[in-house]
Amino acid sequence: MRLAFVTLAAFAGLAAPGDAAAHGRGPTVALDYRLRLAPPPAGLQVRILDGDRSLEARLASGTHALVRGYLGEPMLRFGAGGVFANASSPTAQSDRLVAAGSGWVRVTHGRSFVWHDHRLTPSGPRGRFAIPVQVDGREGVIAGSFVRVARPPVWPWLAGAAAFAAAVWAATARRTWRLPLATGLGVVAGSGALLAAIAFALRSRPGGGTGWLQIAAAAAVALALGVPLVLLRGRRRAQAAGVTGAVAAAVTIASLPVFWHGVVVSALPADLVRAACALALAGGCAAAAVSLLPELDR
Repeated sequence: MRLAFVTLAAFAGLAAPGDAAAHGRGPTVALDYRLRLAPPPAGLQVRILDGDRSLEARLASGTHALVRGYLGEPMLRFGAGGVFANASSPTAQSDRLVAAGSGWVRVTHGRSFVWHDHRLTPSGPRGRFAIPVQVDGREGVIAGSFVRVARPPVWPWLAGAAAFAAAVWAATARRTWRLPLATGLGVVAGSGALLAAIAFALRSRPGGGTGWLQIAAAAAVALALGVPLVLLRGRRRAQAAGVTGAVAAAVTIASLPVFWHGVVVSALPADLVRAACALALAGGCAAAAVSLLPELDR
């Protein structure tokens, strides 16, 4: 059983929303600000990715564009041959788009590019940012503003968790309920953790698109945890439910910020994701606790 804990915990690490770690930044699951983009210059499409930290710019066919850095220096060049970064640009170097040097370095052959721009921050003047650009020789800006979103109250979730724990404790008074209770709690916790993981992965990543690797890893973990719940009986099923709950709660700990930030970075409504995380945490801890009670197989 100890080996199962270690193996499943390793799988759970893959299912956690950690794609942004490859960019040297932790995953973003919740924020205090919502970003509003102003209409970009004609010929340029812009959107925000990865929790308002990364910027994607896409150029229309037959159009050329130049993005300037913090000092007004040429930083990125969009054209028919792809997107190039200026190796001598301090901004391109600080944003880790290219190593220090000279000349233009191709970063992609396409007409769109995603980068983490430190100007995307609510600490700018009046919560606004502006990135100078030049499209077909016309000066313009990629601009937007950050709007602070009120933090949600935490007490309803704490009260709900306390009521949930009391109900579970009362149910364990009947020994005949303990095995189905442990199994049900494990299933509920695992389902909540899986739903939350998929909701986070479906939101655009720093490189754009969907986190299919995270979804596949979460599905693999769910399968590895679900099969023993179906095949085992008695105390072993209860132990499998306890492992499922423990893994679900451990995976969801990284998502705790959703309860005290107003904006949840996911593909589902904020309260639905919070409810899924609450079920994973409370249900997972309860499943692990109930699975340790005696006489589960009588």
